[in-house]
Amino acid sequence: MKLKINCDVCDARRINESNYRGYEEILIKADTMIVDDRSRQVMSMLPFTIEADSLRSESLISSGKEIQRVNGIYDITPGTQVNAGTILTVNGFLKLAPGSLDTLNLYEKIEVNGIIMCPQSISGRLPMQKISLNGLTKVYPDDYVILDNKYKLDKYFPLRAQENTGYFALSSIYDMDCETDFDKLSEKNVKLQTSKIYLRKSHLEKALPLINIEAEIVEIPDSCRIVDMDDICLDDSLIASMGNDLYVIGDLMIKKESLPALEKLKFLSVDGTVRLDKCCAQKYNELNVSCKNVIIMEGLVISDKATFSLDSETLKNHPEGVVVEDCAVVTIADDIPTEFIRDRLKIRNCAKVNCADQHKPVISEVSTDVAFIGPFSVMGVSGSIFGRSNKNSSKSDVEISHITAEYFEL
Repeated sequence: MKLKINCDVCDARRINESNYRGYEEILIKADTMIVDDRSRQVMSMLPFTIEADSLRSESLISSGKEIQRVNGIYDITPGTQVNAGTILTVNGFLKLAPGSLDTLNLYEKIEVNGIIMCPQSISGRLPMQKISLNGLTKVYPDDYVILDNKYKLDKYFPLRAQENTGYFALSSIYDMDCETDFDKLSEKNVKLQTSKIYLRKSHLEKALPLINIEAEIVEIPDSCRIVDMDDICLDDSLIASMGNDLYVIGDLMIKKESLPALEKLKFLSVDGTVRLDKCCAQKYNELNVSCKNVIIMEGLVISDKATFSLDSETLKNHPEGVVVEDCAVVTIADDIPTEFIRDRLKIRNCAKVNCADQHKPVISEVSTDVAFIGPFSVMGVSGSIFGRSNKNSSKSDVEISHITAEYFEL
């Protein structure tokens, strides 16, 4: 059995040898690999291959100090209970509340891989020697109320908002309803601060004085319903629930099966990329859709797979072409003729394409935004640090387990 791990950060410091003895090959592809002396020794006795942009050596135990590790969102407030000298690692989002500086000073070390959101009163004290940040810092006024990162401002918000109060959304604010009373917000002296705000055309004049000057303004027709969902595909159920005038935030998939829904649309705007099946192109063009980018899909489309193996038979059976996109690892069979690959295959936005040496030039021709192209057995830049190479691994077919994550602890 083989194990493949793709992640941003791989922490090997707690590795248990017995958990990995059953694998004949373990492949790790990571931006950052964290090890210590013990994990180096354990991994040197196991069949690891490592591809990492950076290798960091850190001790897991620091003079008996308490260690906290958080994957996701972590809040530090004036009331947070923490023992002096605690070491904190946050992989995701660290939120600092106004007045939390004394609590912050109790930590011996804080490492953030992601975003720190803090009030202006604390931002002036950053950077601190104890804080290590691999990411961004976002600042908000101390007296503002924190909303969801992507806040949907509806017609009830003016009734619920407090007078003389500011509201902050880290990423964006959506003007969801035409009925929203911005006059009432103005009367209450309500202020809004965000990076980007989507405003209906009829609200622009009244809403703009309430918004921070740095915010990006996106104008939306009054007739549109705002659609903000992951993996949006146009179909009849979307039309039934949202109507036939749509403003899509993010990317939109329009498949061959989407044509009946597409014919019902009166207006479509996409704040992202449209992936469009070729058979829908004529009707799509009639709508004069506004979008950032259009990708025409022809033939068989394979997307959002952890692993995908392409054989010669698949390309032979689809003369109109095969598109492989948004997959972690793609493996190309060695026996596929080069002319089939050049004429019938497109690969987009994939982390790695495993292929034979003779296929590398043509795979590069048909690929866009692919991080690595080459033979399966290539040793990564830090693969030799544990003194083990897998070049003699069996080439026979074996079961492969695949893990994809932002942060993974061995």
